[in-house]
Amino acid sequence: RNDGFDGVRDEYTGMLRHQMDAGNNGLTKTKYLSFGIHAESMKTAKPRLIHIEMDLLNNFKRLGVQAATLNGKERLELMHEEFHMGDDQKFFFDWKWLTGSGLSVKDFIAPSGLYFKNGRFFQMGDMYGAMSFLSIDASDISDRMLADFLSMESSQIVTMHIHSVDQNEAIKTVKHTITELDRSKIEEQKKAVRSGYDMDIIPSDLATYGKDAKDLLKELQSQNERMFLMTFLILNTGRTEQELENNVFQANSIAQKHNCNLVRLDFQQEQGLMSTLPLAGNEIEIER
Repeated sequence: RNDGFDGVRDEYTGMLRHQMDAGNNGLTKTKYLSFGIHAESMKTAKPRLIHIEMDLLNNFKRLGVQAATLNGKERLELMHEEFHMGDDQKFFFDWKWLTGSGLSVKDFIAPSGLYFKNGRFFQMGDMYGAMSFLSIDASDISDRMLADFLSMESSQIVTMHIHSVDQNEAIKTVKHTITELDRSKIEEQKKAVRSGYDMDIIPSDLATYGKDAKDLLKELQSQNERMFLMTFLILNTGRTEQELENNVFQANSIAQKHNCNLVRLDFQQEQGLMSTLPLAGNEIEIER
């Protein structure tokens, strides 16, 4: 404007651009918790699901976290967002539209096309995607890893399927593992004696895993700990195949930083994609 303040305007514009470059590029992170049970019928399952739902909401409330249960339409909207990550198509739906139209809920959430070209990636509308699972090699993992995955500047879906193991079954499994480790240790000691060196020298992996297994058994028996089976899945996306590969490479680098590996689901991309959808049980949206 040539009024003597152009220098201030330039400085302020530079500050805004710097904040925009360091920001989240308009990405929104949303967290959902799905829970389900096995039951003989809907009538049997409904009261149990309601009981679990109330327990979860009360626990989140004690943590100071806002959470709300999704209804059927909101679950459909969530699946619509997953299938339309690469476009700006809006979700329009009403239950009364199904009556007499011959349409199903799939017609309102399906993408323009799903193309599973090969076993390494797939195309969903105009967006490319690749499903990978986390191979957990570390004995202990910090929740910082999840934060690092969610801080990536690309659209992605991180899914954790968690199954609680019965306490008695968990203790039995750990005891069996300790027995197998002790058997391997004895075999190594026999080899050491036959070779003429100190029998106390055993592979470091056996010593490490043996200590970890015994610590886990102690926690399960005396510290009210639980064992869980977990499958950690990541859906990376990109506008092009090259952008997709770059995002997968970045996610793999994060996994390796935490002593884990990200393994592509070969020829299981379709099954991996379906496992990210809230098809069973109830969903709770969590807000921090």
